[in-house]
Parts: sequence; C-alpha cells; structure tokens
Amino acid sequence: MSKLKFNIDKPDLQDEQINKHKDFNKLIYNYQSATKPLYKTPLYKNKKVFIVILLILLVMYVIVEVLEKGEEGKAPVKQEQSK
Repeated sequence: MSKLKFNIDKPDLQDEQINKHKDFNKLIYNYQSATKPLYKTPLYKNKKVFIVILLILLVMYVIVEVLEKGEEGKAPVKQEQSK
C-alpha cells in the first residue's frame, strides 16, 4: 500500500484569494447552463451557439455569392436545331 501524506495544519487563505473566487453571478450562470438542457434554451441566449450559427450563415452566403458570380461570367451556349 502506498504511503499517503495529509497536511492537516494548512495555513489560512488570505482575504484576497477568497474574494477572487466569490463570483456568485458566474456560479449561478454555470449552474443554470449545466442543468437546463440545450434544446430548451433559446439559441440567441447561448453566445457560443449564436456565433456558430452566424458563421455558418456567413459561409453559406459567401458560397452562394461566389457561385452566382461564376455563372454570370459564363457565356450562354446556343444549341443548334437540325431539320
């Protein structure tokens, strides 16, 4: 069995270190985002999902614009009809 060493007499934390971790708004936000399913939250409230959707839409828009410009540059091909 391995020997474990426990430090029973730890020094007390300073007030600065304690206050640094006292962000209750962040704690509540993290708790609510962890307990509420993603499909029940509106997409515009979750920043990461909203940014991803915007990027996807932007990429789709750029692709459509490039394809339309490519079609404009092509000359129309006339088909000859034989009688």
